[in-house]
Amino acid sequence: MPRAISTHAHRFDEYMPSGEHLVSKDVQVSQVGSWLKKGWMDIAHAPLASLFYGLMMLFFILAMVATFRQTPFLLFALGTSVVMIAPFLATGLYSIAQQLEQGRKPDLIQSMFVWRHNLTNIALFAVSLAVLVSVWTRISGLLVAVVKSQSLLIVEKDMGALGFLMSEAGLEFLTVFFIVGAFVAAFVFAISVVTIPLMLSDRKVGFIQAMIMSYKVTMEHKGVMLVWALTLGVLVSIGVATAGVAMVVILPLLGYASWHAFNDLVEISEEA
Repeated sequence: MPRAISTHAHRFDEYMPSGEHLVSKDVQVSQVGSWLKKGWMDIAHAPLASLFYGLMMLFFILAMVATFRQTPFLLFALGTSVVMIAPFLATGLYSIAQQLEQGRKPDLIQSMFVWRHNLTNIALFAVSLAVLVSVWTRISGLLVAVVKSQSLLIVEKDMGALGFLMSEAGLEFLTVFFIVGAFVAAFVFAISVVTIPLMLSDRKVGFIQAMIMSYKVTMEHKGVMLVWALTLGVLVSIGVATAGVAMVVILPLLGYASWHAFNDLVEISEEA
């Protein structure tokens, strides 16, 4: 249900075609720590659901590592891709956080199918992310040619990604990769930081409207969003670097924290 507008300071108002009044609230960098703290508390209140989603991410990453072990540049593309699709992967976690916020007992089954309440828009947003990830994977392949590092595709089987990292060609590739990847990830972050939580909170909001709102919120809170994006990036990188083991905790933590970030960033009212 739409939430009533509070008296907190806000940056801008947005009126949806369906009649909702969205308000971007003013936030501070210090609130990033509060979001993470609330995320930890949600894990404590929903341990089984948190473990379920964390293990799903672990299995996903392990499968991808096994698939791309001999093509390191794709393995690194996978790492940034996880950052890009994380908002969609955390949909069930947003539902758990919402249930806890409403004082209800966490319902794992309900969270797994929460997307059905706004199926078309969430599906279209997922397709949008999939297209971006697909394009990014192809860009990663083109970067190999740009840096003239054909040797990247030849890696000692026993060394895998380690052999890639230790090579001169690998280091050259990584420099270009992370520069370009940072711009791509920043764009995806801007259009997705509050998109799915917004569509879950208000089923009348379309995916394009939600992405536009997300972008505006990011632009209006550049400093806070930069810190939040770096926090997400560092923690997800740790999760990927540990072959997904750390993601068992990191994914639910960031999923819940992202829900609380949304609550502090956007308010919804049907009143004009």
